[in-house]
Amino acid sequence: MKIAIRLFNVIILALSVVATVFLFTSATFSFNSNISLDVAALAKFVPETTYSESIDVVKSLGTDVIHVGIKFSLDYNGTREVMDGNREKINAHFITENVYGIVNELHEPIEYITNYSVKSVLKSTIKKEVTEQIQAALEKYKDENPDKASELEAYTAENIMDNAEMDEVYFHNFSLALYNAADDIAATIDSVSNVLYEQIDFALAKAEDSSVIDVSSYTEGTKAGIKDNLVSILNQLKLVKEDGEHVKRISQIAYIYLSDYLVQELNGKVAASELERKSGEDDRDYGDRLLHTYVVTMMPDVFYQIIGYISLSLFIGMFVFAGIWIILILITLIKTFTKKPWTLFGPWFWIIGGLQLVLGLGLTVAGKFFTKNITFTATGIPLKSVILVPRTFALIPSLLFLAAIILAFIYGFFKRSVKNQIKKENGEVK
Repeated sequence: MKIAIRLFNVIILALSVVATVFLFTSATFSFNSNISLDVAALAKFVPETTYSESIDVVKSLGTDVIHVGIKFSLDYNGTREVMDGNREKINAHFITENVYGIVNELHEPIEYITNYSVKSVLKSTIKKEVTEQIQAALEKYKDENPDKASELEAYTAENIMDNAEMDEVYFHNFSLALYNAADDIAATIDSVSNVLYEQIDFALAKAEDSSVIDVSSYTEGTKAGIKDNLVSILNQLKLVKEDGEHVKRISQIAYIYLSDYLVQELNGKVAASELERKSGEDDRDYGDRLLHTYVVTMMPDVFYQIIGYISLSLFIGMFVFAGIWIILILITLIKTFTKKPWTLFGPWFWIIGGLQLVLGLGLTVAGKFFTKNITFTATGIPLKSVILVPRTFALIPSLLFLAAIILAFIYGFFKRSVKNQIKKENGEVK
């Protein structure tokens, strides 16, 4: 039986060594997170236009949030350097190293919302112009045919368009064509206007089948007015370049909008030099840098205090937990080579081990279920909720502690057997 005890001691030694190693080699603190971005808040940096005032982005997208997954990790050295709560150190080791990962995750939803909003504006623009031209053609036909006045009363631009199957899909496809024209690297106001003219020509040709409109109302003068309206919309969307002739690529303007929005938000809160575009920065890089600046600027002081306290507690806890495993290693190693080879766990092991279980497995499980209601409305950051799955250096050791509990029960049986055997050999048991 002593051999069995010594074999169990080897297992306990191995388990303790592995637990100690994981305490120092695992990330001190890390978490996987799912954040819910406020669609309405993100949509605010898209400029409002004459045609976008009635657009409900949330309703149109069918959701008020966009979920983004992010990850954070703080290693041993980082923990040691940020446990004093220093803002610059926390930014350097906790935020700066990770925020660009968040930024990359934000690229897709930001581009999606921006492109959707712009396409919606273009769609509204086309639909409005087509409706006006068909209505004008209808009115011209009515003026030319007063004898048909009663017959023509039932006709409107809307029902003519409906009969010609000019539905939402129809105008959506038109908006894509106009979007692609404006996204051309060499796009100009004239080239985009020509595409719009062609679309209106095509729509009038379809509507003409109704035989109740006179398309001669669509003149060069009309086209000039349409172009003026388009230029007004493009200016409101900040798509016209400084030369007043060329158009910015629509697919790239998400970062222009983001930069404009962030510059406005950060104005007066950071040095003016931080808001200026640096040499070699394109629209995307500039927007990313400003977003990083925004995050670290808007983060409240209490965040840094909490990170400091948590880091200090984890740093101390790391050595406390390592201490109980190392003591168990030493006791087990010494006892293995004695006549009474059973090791001693002791109450200290179970008490501190219980705390380790809470910090390890307990924190991970609790974080997943109890952080759903965290909000950031007071920070100005467009987050609706955050779900964190925290993980500390104690996670693996806490699982090994659970294994130690099971092992202790089995070990106790063999321990009692060996004790009884020794008592019998010493004549203590009759």
